[in-house]
Amino acid sequence: MAEILIMEPELRLGMKMCDTLTRAGHTCTLSQTIADGLTKLEASDHLLTILNARLPWKDSFAFLRALSDREWPVLFITGDEANAEHLRAMYPAECAVLPTPFDGHALLSAVANLSQATGQLLTLGSLQMDTRRRQVTKDGRELYLTAQEFALLHALMLSPDAALTREQLLRTAWGYQTVGETRTVDVHIQRLRRKIGPSCIETVYKLGYRLKPA
Repeated sequence: MAEILIMEPELRLGMKMCDTLTRAGHTCTLSQTIADGLTKLEASDHLLTILNARLPWKDSFAFLRALSDREWPVLFITGDEANAEHLRAMYPAECAVLPTPFDGHALLSAVANLSQATGQLLTLGSLQMDTRRRQVTKDGRELYLTAQEFALLHALMLSPDAALTREQLLRTAWGYQTVGETRTVDVHIQRLRRKIGPSCIETVYKLGYRLKPA
């Protein structure tokens, strides 16, 4: 899940966004001013920031510069769709624009897409992987995987709905340069199935495995 800083001057809207994201498993902090946001930014290891473009631009430039220096993603909120391209062009790191009004589904989708684009959050159906925190959840419930199970699932989630051979999985998840015994893949697949659900990983006859939406 993502650590999110919501920069929203309107308290009621900020609280509503925070509630929606928190219920989905994200960690949220709300700031109504740029000064407070800068303080929270300096105390964080990594952030996805939701920034309302109505905040004063004179103050926002320093805040955005601090984010771009860290190459942290930004989701801009704007009531002017014509301003979307300008916002994207202005921020050099990964960003997206969410026009208002929007509902909770649109907000969660925008956050998931932006997190996935920055390599932090991989999502397939109800299964989510936070690569920075090394955390996997299904239906909002955390799953506890070994390091090797995590690496194997990560390899599968990087190519969702694609059939991967045992040899490909050995190279990607184990780092093997030469292919030897592939039985270890089968053993770890069975362990993963017990944790994420047997229907999530499909056996592809005479080839390997495919990850399916939960």
